[in-house]
Amino acid sequence: MSIMEDVLLNAKSAVDTVGKKAGNVFDKSKLRLASLDIRTELSKKYRILGRVCYEAQTTGKNYDKNIEKLVAAITELNSELARINEMIAKSEKKVKCTSCGTYNTRGAVFCSKCGTKLEQNVSEEEYSEEELLGFAEEIMDEDV
Repeated sequence: MSIMEDVLLNAKSAVDTVGKKAGNVFDKSKLRLASLDIRTELSKKYRILGRVCYEAQTTGKNYDKNIEKLVAAITELNSELARINEMIAKSEKKVKCTSCGTYNTRGAVFCSKCGTKLEQNVSEEEYSEEELLGFAEEIMDEDV
């Protein structure tokens, strides 16, 4: 190989690597936006739930069905948010504390929130770029 071919090969390799990294950042950004959308929707649902409970207490009317629906919607949104946060943490190679659920940087010995000693046998399962992209697109397409 000539020097020029080596330079071109190295440049192509660098461009591929940068492209993959940029794709990962883009996928994480989509997941973060989906997380923000869900948190916004959760905030709205909590406010509505508060108003319904207040109305029930002050008027004596029965709003149990409305409260049930709101609680179910909040529970579903919280589950989806937890799933997205887990994917973000795994893509960033973070470790979840078994005591409080806080995500910590890999290699941390103690939890940054509660101080519990973190397990060192953390699963190395990570999501592929395709899985992250697919999940991010799925979340962004859904109406929260």
